[in-house]
Amino acid sequence: MKVVIIFCVSSFYDDLKKIYRTAGVGAYSEFDVKGYTQKHIKDGQVPNWFASNKDYYDSIASFSFLTDEKGSELLNQITLFNNDIDCCNPMHAYMLDVEKFI
Repeated sequence: MKVVIIFCVSSFYDDLKKIYRTAGVGAYSEFDVKGYTQKHIKDGQVPNWFASNKDYYDSIASFSFLTDEKGSELLNQITLFNNDIDCCNPMHAYMLDVEKFI
């Protein structure tokens, strides 16, 4: 079993719902997030996800527990979406192993 965690700015929320439908994901959870940015990037740090022209961005975090195949399809759909947008805030997604569950 995998868990896929996705972060996106609120303006892409409707797109994220479409991606879930296209990937065939039947159930997921979500919550609102405020994404903050630092105005500078130090050597060795990962670049900030959010543009630096305001203090925070309203974002969405969502997650779903999936099979490896379904998780891979979801990541593929997010990659396709990110390749088609022309902006500085792509969706970010992570697929992790679930070691144990109750």
